[in-house]
Amino acid sequence: MVPITITGKALYSDVGISFWGGIDPLNGNVIDQTHPLHGKCIKDAILCIPSGRGSCTGSQVMLELCLNGNDPQAIILRDVDAILCTGAVIAEEFFSDENISIPIICAIGEESFSQLQQNGEEEVTISIESNQDNEDVVIRMNGKHEICSRNLLAMKSILSFIDGCDGEAQQPKSQAEKLAQRVVQRIGCISGATELIPITSAHIDAVTYIGQGGLRFAQRLVELDGKVKVPTTLNSQSTDRRRWEQLGIDKTLATNANSVGDAYLELGCAMSFTCAPYLLPNKPSKGDNIMWGESNAVVFSNSVLGARTEKYADYFDICAAVVGLVPNTGVHQTENRKPSIVIDATDFIEEHLLPQIHADIVDEKCVYKSGIDLLFPAMGWLSGNLSDGRIPLILGFDLLPSVSRDNLKAFCAAYGTTGSSPLFHMANITPEAMGDNVINDMIQSCGDRRVQVSKEDVVEAYTTLDSGKQSGDDISLVALGNPHLSVGEMKDLVDIISLDERPKNESVKVIATLGRHIQSEADLLGYTRSLEEFGVTLLNDTCWCMLLHPPIIPSTNPSAKILTNSGKYAHYGPGLTNCNIRFGSMYQCIEAAKCGRMGSTKGAGMSWLRLFSTHTLMR
Repeated sequence: MVPITITGKALYSDVGISFWGGIDPLNGNVIDQTHPLHGKCIKDAILCIPSGRGSCTGSQVMLELCLNGNDPQAIILRDVDAILCTGAVIAEEFFSDENISIPIICAIGEESFSQLQQNGEEEVTISIESNQDNEDVVIRMNGKHEICSRNLLAMKSILSFIDGCDGEAQQPKSQAEKLAQRVVQRIGCISGATELIPITSAHIDAVTYIGQGGLRFAQRLVELDGKVKVPTTLNSQSTDRRRWEQLGIDKTLATNANSVGDAYLELGCAMSFTCAPYLLPNKPSKGDNIMWGESNAVVFSNSVLGARTEKYADYFDICAAVVGLVPNTGVHQTENRKPSIVIDATDFIEEHLLPQIHADIVDEKCVYKSGIDLLFPAMGWLSGNLSDGRIPLILGFDLLPSVSRDNLKAFCAAYGTTGSSPLFHMANITPEAMGDNVINDMIQSCGDRRVQVSKEDVVEAYTTLDSGKQSGDDISLVALGNPHLSVGEMKDLVDIISLDERPKNESVKVIATLGRHIQSEADLLGYTRSLEEFGVTLLNDTCWCMLLHPPIIPSTNPSAKILTNSGKYAHYGPGLTNCNIRFGSMYQCIEAAKCGRMGSTKGAGMSWLRLFSTHTLMR
């Protein structure tokens, strides 16, 4: 084959980026306002980043970039990233008859990546040696440095599909299964796996509609007689399937979104449509090998439930569900679940939180007013950043009076936006980090990789998530339920609303997203009626990262501001909606719903939050 030579400007960052919510598939622009490359365009560039991070939907964005001709010429990674590779693999396997561009993707390791860092914005030349499969890659930087690597997309798979019962090769029963096997083989090879293992369940993140590529992919699987082999749930899709017309959703968007959902239902997936599958009755148990997409669900299942799943890419998820197998790699293996960095919040919690918490929380009402729930998404977001792609052991949270499942849900969702690892351990909180001996062994395994969390770190996390503060305190929309609300969170909302008799301000919309199963439970308990009487609109089937347009999202008006208690939505929201996003506790959200403004932290019971307001005033 003729050697391929690519020459272009290096677009370099030492911070990983989530393609979903970070890059616009329609033009290749970086839209993540927290990222150093914000405002740059990756189209035709040589993108140099440590890895992707955050959402499993990055593979969907990669596919759309390829189909739209907005992909980079090459992506040079420090670490192998199966999510980004999956989008390119799907483009090759399912759209090979179309004239589309596919980037070269290679991972060069920590030492070689540091050479790129030293060269920064210099021009980079990539040459592919003329071997048979264009697999070997040589990266030359202005003739000064040379790095040898491999094109991950050209690697040959050695994985075979073996039936666990009789040890014979598993023959595909349909053309869809045959294609799905190829995808699983290729991604398994890229991930370094040498064998495949069976899974007990799957959760499909790819049901989101972000472009025609994803819809065509799902419909192709249906046309080729695909069916899932294991119990499979569906993530949130891009609209409320039953009430889109009543809500004023654009008909074309709703039709495309529902068509994606319909295709996955035809493949045999359950009618779940929730981004919090761990709230369903059939959640996995500790030690179960599963295949879950959706970053918050992956982190929660690994960390809080003790199940085992990699952060699987959209499209790979349904392919694995169709074949019932995944590569035996990453955190499926016990030795790979050990932490390799300590994030120590002990001093911060002891010095800055506990004195205020003990002073503030004197009864149940003060628990809500304290805003302590805000600590968990802020710390989750920070921990993902500080972990630098490693599995962290997080110290100090066991000093708090209590840590609930809902607190951990908020932590996991925010951690999943900035962290690239699918797992964290929290000392004496999460199931694999219980007991002094276990924790000490984990600390030893981390060696000298240790980060002390400071007050300044936490304040910076909070002020980054509260990115719309400079736009003022008036609130147009309160956005709740990212991830989907639990029954416990619905009870908390009802209790906070009931602290006084003030009604909702007519100028503020309050919208919450939740799964159908949870709403059915809440109906029986009376929570649904109480919230709707206050003026909360409850949406099913979809979630905030999929609700991108009016009339749900305020039009792009400088005075339109969204308040959320979700670290995940506070991170992705500005880039996805072009709106100003405020970040506050659940109590602050309800207060804003009643008075039309985000209140200050000067009230009784919110003294620890004044750490943030003081810092902001100083800035």
